[in-house]
Amino acid sequence: MSEKKLISIKKACELADSIFEKLIKKVKKKEFTTEKQIANFINREIWKAGAKKSFPTIVASGTNAVDWHHKPTTKKLRKGFCVIDFGAKVNEYCGDMTRTIYFGKASQTEKRIYSIVKKTNEQSIKRVKAKVNGKDLYLFAKKSLGAYALYFGHGLGHGLGKKVHSNPRISKKDAILKKGDIITIEPGVYIPRILGIRIEDDILVKAKGFEVLSKCTKKLIEIR
Repeated sequence: MSEKKLISIKKACELADSIFEKLIKKVKKKEFTTEKQIANFINREIWKAGAKKSFPTIVASGTNAVDWHHKPTTKKLRKGFCVIDFGAKVNEYCGDMTRTIYFGKASQTEKRIYSIVKKTNEQSIKRVKAKVNGKDLYLFAKKSLGAYALYFGHGLGHGLGKKVHSNPRISKKDAILKKGDIITIEPGVYIPRILGIRIEDDILVKAKGFEVLSKCTKKLIEIR
C-alpha cells in the first residue's frame, strides 16, 4: 500500500471525526429541522476543508433509517434512530464512516439493540488482522447479532481506496485480508417500518492486528 493512500485516508477520517463533533454540538442546539439541513452542513464542511465527498451523504431519521441508501429529505426530522453515513475524499482517496444518533428518548429495547450493534462492531474489529478471511469476520458478526442477524442484509464491510467500495469485500464470500488493506466494519440492524441502526469504522489491517482510523464516539447520543 502506498504511503499516500494511508496518509490521505487518515486525513479523511480525522476530518469526518471533527465534522461529526461539530454536528452533534449543532444538533443539540436544535439548529437543524430536516435531514437535508444536516446533510448540507456535512457537505459544506467537507468542501470548506478542501476535500470532496466520497459518495452522497446519507442522513436517515426514524423509519427512513431502514433504507441503507436513503436520500435526505426536507421533511421534519423524525423521532427515533438517525443514521448518518458520510465520507471525505482526500487526494482522491475515500473515507467512509457511519454513526447513529437518536432523536428523542430511546426505549430500553432500542438501547439494547443499539448496544448489540455497537458490540458487534467492536468485537468484529478486534478480529481484524492480515491473513484473516473476511468471510469469517462476516459470519462472526452475524452470530454476534443473535436474533437480529435476520435484519442485517448487507456485507460487514469493504475495502477503501480511490473508490469508496473497493476490494476486499467483507461478506459471505472468501476474501483474505492483507497487511496494508484499509477496510470498513459496518454491522447494522434494519427492522422494516420500525428502526435502522448502523455503526461503521475505517480500519487499517496490520500484520498482527489493526488500527482504528475513525475515532469519534460510538456511545448512543440522545437528542431530547
